Amino acid sequence: MTRIGAVLCALFCAWAPAAKASRTEQSILMDDNQLIYASPAHIEQAMQQIKALGIDRVKVSVVWSLVSPAPNAARKPNFDASNPNAYPPGAWTRYDRIVELARQLGLGVYFQLTAPAPRWALTPGHLSFGAHSWSHEPKPALFQQFAEAVGRRYSGSFIPSRGPTPVLSLPLAGTTLTVNEPLLEPGQPIPAVTWWGIWNEPNEVGWLSPQWHVVDGRNTPYSPLLDRQMTDAGYAGLVAAGHAGETILIGETASGGNIRPGQFLRQLYCVDGHYHPFRGETAAALGCPTSGSRAAFVNANPALFHAAGFAHHPYSFDVAPNRLEGHGFVTLANLGSYERSLDRIFATYGQPTGLPFYLTEWGYKTNPPNPYVKTSLYQQEVWLNEGEYMTWRNPRVRVLAQFLLFDDKPRASAARGTLSYWSTFQSGLYYSDGNPKPSLDSFRIPIWVPSPRTGDRVTVWGQLRPANHAQVQSAVLDFRPSARAAWSALTNLQTASPEGFLLAHVPIAERGMIRLAWFDPNTGQVDYSRTVTIH
Repeated sequence: MTRIGAVLCALFCAWAPAAKASRTEQSILMDDNQLIYASPAHIEQAMQQIKALGIDRVKVSVVWSLVSPAPNAARKPNFDASNPNAYPPGAWTRYDRIVELARQLGLGVYFQLTAPAPRWALTPGHLSFGAHSWSHEPKPALFQQFAEAVGRRYSGSFIPSRGPTPVLSLPLAGTTLTVNEPLLEPGQPIPAVTWWGIWNEPNEVGWLSPQWHVVDGRNTPYSPLLDRQMTDAGYAGLVAAGHAGETILIGETASGGNIRPGQFLRQLYCVDGHYHPFRGETAAALGCPTSGSRAAFVNANPALFHAAGFAHHPYSFDVAPNRLEGHGFVTLANLGSYERSLDRIFATYGQPTGLPFYLTEWGYKTNPPNPYVKTSLYQQEVWLNEGEYMTWRNPRVRVLAQFLLFDDKPRASAARGTLSYWSTFQSGLYYSDGNPKPSLDSFRIPIWVPSPRTGDRVTVWGQLRPANHAQVQSAVLDFRPSARAAWSALTNLQTASPEGFLLAHVPIAERGMIRLAWFDPNTGQVDYSRTVTIH
């Protein structure tokens, strides 16, 4: 009777997450090196690998300087920057190709408009330590025109003109290649993009500078003012291109940054530590209404209050996702404080609270291959699963993004073996040579047991990420009492979740190990989660 009860619970409870959990949290993957700095054949292969993982959407940087004419010129060329037809021949080809491949594969696309910016769109000035010349005080009016051009091209109704096959440079890879024509038939419109992000990690000096400036002899935050201007400009450009009401995200804040996320958020929204609007000289220094008028601020900054969600990158690097990283960091462990802070800000301005959160970049670098990080391959497996469970439990989180697919290669320009040599990201599910990491399987079929101890009601959470979620899917929870024993089926599980989430409460009477097993009809093989020890 106990076993019958467990099976019935699995059948009826596994697909019905707790009331405070998210049944529709999407999976996103970002890896620009594989999708925009690669050959057409490589891009197609990477997109197919991403689809096979069960990813819902790819995140892609639309790099301002990569499509702009004369990106190294000091003066803006004479062209209409809001018109996608005014850009160089072939400038958009790599992005056209991505959205068409995504359409064919059934993947969504999330475009983030970001630096590097063309030199003519930046303000000359002294660079602070760690800053890049390609992100120094960009000009909002020009960014608005760029956003409108991108929005118009990917509106769903834009039909590209045909021209010669272009040869495009790949500045980050240091190579050039001939890019094939898009996969579109003549006269066919480019597929629409309906998810958008504005700038990357504006509280990090490498992506937006200066972070601070001196006012009356005191260091005063400056990047919140810059980001507010850029956010409003990017939002206005997308709205002008017909994307009002779509998923336009703001924020994209780093978990640490040169200005910690909590302080950055308050100053972005022009409130002090007590959530009162700034006034007078303090307001002026931060580009806020000096009167402290709430209505004036809301009307002047529609993007901050009408965006679909707030994006954040909750990296915790070498600690588990349920542990705090450092002073002022906002990770998965204390994401709730960030949510409450945003709610207090919205309440201050008389706006509805509860803005959704989109965690659009996250992952763990591993050792190996990077000798300067502490996270092992085993910890990457476990922590990815734990983080996914934590965000699934949070009803405000709509997205969790894996960064990257493949480990970055070391920085070739640096001395071999140095910290600078290993300053790139090794957070992929594959090594840079294409061999899979152990985390690949655990990413495909996540499993998490909040309290891995024997009992009459052991909670088991998981996800059948690659499954066809249009149909009810089945899995088996396997058990074995010791490493030398054979696996046997403990219970069957089913899920009708639109993302393949499982939640079951099963009796486990003795110590041992459990795993999820799922038959993949596309490969004809059984896929397994990682093994969890029950004490």
